[in-house]
Amino acid sequence: MTQILPPPIIPIGRITSKHGYKGSLNILWDDDDLIPEPGDYLYVLINEKGVPFLIEEMSKSLEIVKLQFIDSETQAEEILGLTVGLDQNTVDDVPPQFQINGFQLVSAEGQVIGQIESLEDYPGQIMMNIVCENRKILIPFVEEWITQINENDRTLHMDLPDGLVDPENHED
Repeated sequence: MTQILPPPIIPIGRITSKHGYKGSLNILWDDDDLIPEPGDYLYVLINEKGVPFLIEEMSKSLEIVKLQFIDSETQAEEILGLTVGLDQNTVDDVPPQFQINGFQLVSAEGQVIGQIESLEDYPGQIMMNIVCENRKILIPFVEEWITQINENDRTLHMDLPDGLVDPENHED
């Protein structure tokens, strides 16, 4: 049986508040170049899974969005604070920080460390947000540490410094 995988999602904003009583939402966009249009699908990350909603309407300022099936204040309140994104396959020029989301991070020894959930821009350093085992860790994204990128297998191989990732010694 063929498994259908969900599309990779590019996070592009966050639902900040509800607007009115008919389910409209205020969205704070991270990148003005990636704002979708009415008729596009906007993915709401619910339990770290992208749930598609059709955009029915948008205000002229592009901050107020009406999504299909979100028709009341109560439904809008249930998704407040959640991240929204686009299907990476529908974006023409994918920003570089999203091209490795969903890849498996593999050490130089061949050990799978975890899945790259996102890249975060911290002051002075871009960090990879990695989901491994039952925890999340941050690993600096240093291009000199990359030994191989395999787009077919969706793996990123890195030669990480000793002690940076030690699954035996972590706090829960």
